[in-house]
Amino acid sequence: MSDRAAGGGTVDDYVGRVLADRYRLPLPPSDEYELAETRAFDTYSGQEVLVRQVPLPEVVEAEVLDADGLPEGFVARDGRARGAFARTAATRRPDDPAVRRAIEAAQAAAQIPDHPRLDQVFDVFAEGGSLWIVSEPVAARPLAALLAEQPLTPYRAAEVASDVLMALRVLHAHGWVHRNITARTVLVCDDGRVMLTGLAAGAAEEALCGYDPVPPAESGSGTGSPGRGPEGPG
Repeated sequence: MSDRAAGGGTVDDYVGRVLADRYRLPLPPSDEYELAETRAFDTYSGQEVLVRQVPLPEVVEAEVLDADGLPEGFVARDGRARGAFARTAATRRPDDPAVRRAIEAAQAAAQIPDHPRLDQVFDVFAEGGSLWIVSEPVAARPLAALLAEQPLTPYRAAEVASDVLMALRVLHAHGWVHRNITARTVLVCDDGRVMLTGLAAGAAEEALCGYDPVPPAESGSGTGSPGRGPEGPG
């Protein structure tokens, strides 16, 4: 009998590549070419997590952008998928200043206190030509998937908007502006509540574009302890 992960899957489901010597990925479906996010197994905590990929742009030094270092199923900045093991070791404080600013911005976003309308980010690091953002797995579907099936009723649309506004009030109270609100970053949970995600990824992308998304009062929070998992690495 296989061990069952805390998130509901089994350890045997995760037999793909390992990121940061910690997060074991599943094998991608044979017809999947752009696997931008996936569930993974955190070998430190024994729990399932969600891993998102943020490809690094060409301005980053070449050795960081080794497309051959991407796990199978993930995509390099030019759209090419690679299946080789990562040649670039995972780092949470890279030498390249652009990558370091992006990681620090995402880490700062992760320091916002937990709230039921916001997803929780556990870890941010660079490896194999991309940034990787590790967050809690949520039993939810993107709003885009629901809208593709049928329009929301006016009452339900008002509920969704109310929950999103609550999430934004929390972010604004901490000085943050969420510039990554789309039908894909609004998650409708199985229990009916709505969560907002994408802040850390958006902050990293802004930093890579040369902007500073971190509020002044939060500028020191991005240097907190990276790599904390659902139970922390100890």
